[in-house]
Amino acid sequence: MDLDFTKARLQHHSWRLRLRRHLEANEEINRDEAVSPRECALGKWLYSDGLRKYGEWPEMRNLESVHAEMHGVVERVVRLKRSGSDAEAGMEYQKVLPL
Repeated sequence: MDLDFTKARLQHHSWRLRLRRHLEANEEINRDEAVSPRECALGKWLYSDGLRKYGEWPEMRNLESVHAEMHGVVERVVRLKRSGSDAEAGMEYQKVLPL
């Protein structure tokens, strides 16, 4: 399974926008896909061919770490939003922007 990094980057930006719409307009979001680092396109590649082929590269381990961190932030955003803590969810969302 090859990964088109340009497409993966666009999908990442799309997810950030969907998360923003979830916060602002209560747009439904698939929680399992949003919070699991294994269910998105990058995660599927990373945990199939990516680490198998390139796992010895420090950049790949860094990518895995940053990717997991991003999904952790998304999980907190979704949890906070669903619990009614909109302001806190918005502050947590700000952490997704540089990732």
